[in-house]
Amino acid sequence: MVSVKEHYDNLLAEHYTWMFGDHTAKVLENREFFQRANITPRRGGKALDLGCGSGFQSIALAELGFEVLGIDLCETLLEELRGRSAGLDINVVQGDMLDYRMYEDRGPYEIAVCMGDTLTHLQKAKSVSTLLENVYRNLENQGILALTFRDFTTELKGVERIIPVRTDEDKLMATFLEYEESYVNVHDMIFLKSDSGWKLQTSVYRKLRIGLDQVRNFLAKTGFEIISSEVWEGFSSIIAQKV
Repeated sequence: MVSVKEHYDNLLAEHYTWMFGDHTAKVLENREFFQRANITPRRGGKALDLGCGSGFQSIALAELGFEVLGIDLCETLLEELRGRSAGLDINVVQGDMLDYRMYEDRGPYEIAVCMGDTLTHLQKAKSVSTLLENVYRNLENQGILALTFRDFTTELKGVERIIPVRTDEDKLMATFLEYEESYVNVHDMIFLKSDSGWKLQTSVYRKLRIGLDQVRNFLAKTGFEIISSEVWEGFSSIIAQKV
């Protein structure tokens, strides 16, 4: 078992964008998500992207006119984001998104996002509550928070725990899930084709099992008003507003 940072640094970062297919298409998907939610700059125009990765949300927000600060643990993904965001108003910082000191002096923010599966990278439910409290303090009045995260609360059984991720001519990836009471151990397996045949790279790390109702309760206790929430294809999505 390795930490989230070690898992990304030593295995996943190299293949992260490939997992999702076309980077431009993912940016468009997120831009359309924000537009459907009527999220465009109206006040201060600053956006905070927690767990920004290679920029699926950061670039979408910048294209909509926001001044974006992206935070991520993985320097490899941040370097990719820098390369993809030339000419856009995006700055990035490497570090732990729980450390609000990295972003508080650049706010307040009109919108904060923590999307993809970033929220489950936190190691306990209390950390989720702490993150939401930190974000709340650094949002403008009426500021928006957008969350998406994978719901691991329903345990898969048997071969359902083996999840194909993506396959092409020279690479294939699958994940195996191993459940504990509060966590799921994610075994990532990447097969790479070389001149001497196929080689396997593996790593396992832990994700938090947290559900939509629990996050909604955290948001309400923090002071957020839930604007919308839904579960779609295993992902929970919440948009909340600071009141």
